Amino acid sequence: MDGLAEEIGARLNIKRLFLTDPCLAFRVFFGPCSPYQFRLTGPGKWDGAKAAILTQWDRAINPTRTRILDGGSELISLTLLLKILAVLALVCAFVLLM
Repeated sequence: MDGLAEEIGARLNIKRLFLTDPCLAFRVFFGPCSPYQFRLTGPGKWDGAKAAILTQWDRAINPTRTRILDGGSELISLTLLLKILAVLALVCAFVLLM
């Protein structure tokens, strides 16, 4: 895709993007390859490409949410349990290494 984008002049200069817009560059570099990044510069430039890149994960995850949980207390207790287990694992690893 980069080769074709370079031929038509739509290839993104990631180094320049890191200097001008680090947040967008981070999302482009570490995120999924999407057609929106080829619409940031060159022919067919689209003004909404930046917003589309920054919100692409929202559009991918929202269809998988089939119901809204009321309160979210189960989620809080699960995250608390995972944090406690992580701390215990770190303590055990530290004790075993001593």
